[in-house]
Amino acid sequence: MKQYEIYRIILGDDLVHFSDEKSTDFRSAKELLELKPVPGIVIIDGLKGTKTAEELDVLWELVELRGSVEFCYAPIYISHTMHYVDLLVDGVTNHIEERFKEAFAILERGGRTSSDKLADNHNLRLLTYMYARGEEYLLSPICSPFSAWVYSYPEMSLILASASKTSKICKPEDLMGLDSLRSFKLDTEIVMAIKTVVFLEENGYIARATLIDRIRKCPKCKTGHLNYVDLCPNCGSIDFQKKLMIHCFVCGHVAPDSDFKKNMAFVCPKCSSILRHLGSDYDHPLESNECNNCGSKFIEPDIKADCLYCRTRTNPSNLIAANIYSYKLTEKGSAAARTGSMQMELQLFDGQNNINFKFFCNIVEWMREYRKRYPDQVFTLLGIKFSDLYEVEKSLGDELYQKTMDELISRIRSMIRTTDITTSSAPDTFWILMPKTSLENSKVQVERIDLLNNMIDPNSENKIRIIPKCFEIPTTEDDISAEKYLELFSEELDLDMN
Repeated sequence: MKQYEIYRIILGDDLVHFSDEKSTDFRSAKELLELKPVPGIVIIDGLKGTKTAEELDVLWELVELRGSVEFCYAPIYISHTMHYVDLLVDGVTNHIEERFKEAFAILERGGRTSSDKLADNHNLRLLTYMYARGEEYLLSPICSPFSAWVYSYPEMSLILASASKTSKICKPEDLMGLDSLRSFKLDTEIVMAIKTVVFLEENGYIARATLIDRIRKCPKCKTGHLNYVDLCPNCGSIDFQKKLMIHCFVCGHVAPDSDFKKNMAFVCPKCSSILRHLGSDYDHPLESNECNNCGSKFIEPDIKADCLYCRTRTNPSNLIAANIYSYKLTEKGSAAARTGSMQMELQLFDGQNNINFKFFCNIVEWMREYRKRYPDQVFTLLGIKFSDLYEVEKSLGDELYQKTMDELISRIRSMIRTTDITTSSAPDTFWILMPKTSLENSKVQVERIDLLNNMIDPNSENKIRIIPKCFEIPTTEDDISAEKYLELFSEELDLDMN
């Protein structure tokens, strides 16, 4: 059996890990990564994790490790159990030999993957992480009560935090001496993890395994922190009381029993009749609530769901029911992890099929060669970038956001000719190959698309911006590929966006 390196990261003086095998000690993940090590087993030791600051110390080391190609899928263990961190590591042990069988299996499977493709692809990192842990591994959701999203996929959130390096996770020094913190702040990563899991499922890389839970979400912001409130059905006030009501058979007056009490007897305040016998003089009606705001009586209050995140009040019947699943890797996902290639059936805008990005680049290469031979066969690339989609979706809510996007998409799609070829290089970046169109003529199309920005409310704090721009690939520079040109053009779109 192949032997693997064992790396121990020592963060404090409470060392409990002992091993018969030789391990190499480091003071931090950064120190380890500076040596550009081969993938191996990592154990983090030295902290008991009894304080949140210590858990954050360990968590930040995990972010650094998962951010590297060498350790994004590697087996990582801690020597003390820690409430939050336990979810993010492969186990707790103070004797690493106990874990050799599973750790070696992870590294052996991880060694079959294309690690050189992992640097900038968090989707591929997650697939590789799942693949390395075997066919039985499930990506499982964890209830996160202090997050507005209720459930999260912590392994995916950690990989996203590592990949972006813009995590909201608090560094230990950010605690400013506090000994406790309710939860780690991975809010952006939690949202993106959920979106990434949905994306991978829709493209066939992972499949649903087990239904874990079903929750209700706000239809506007899609969060699950809801407060169910009882309201007066007449005026909508929450200020009402449950009272014992009396119904006078003589005049029909209905009021709380306190209004009828007079000198040890029940006397109707409206007709002054003395009510002696229940069933013949009076009864207790079904109405048992009285509003202190409008005075109306009612049997059952109205129930509304208040979103604690965006403060939207909704009928419970309009809440979105969301099923929460665990996921397993599919054959397609396993192949992607092994080859380092994600063959996606991309869709443009409103669901109409367009072609795979790699195929698109191949066609551009062919057209460039074709133009060398026949100089009059011009073509142009039109790039379209949408800015601030995530922020706008949060601000507008799903329904209004979708309506706005549908309108923009419909108009852009109507401008595309049947001979044009489309693709996407990112969720917010699209490309149109326009044959028989010069750079000058394509600017007309750019102006038309740019005018769509005028239909978006200019006073909105968060608004979608559409950045169109046309490009021409020179035929003289053969050493630069079409894919590289698109990457450079995409950077130009980013600059125009800023």
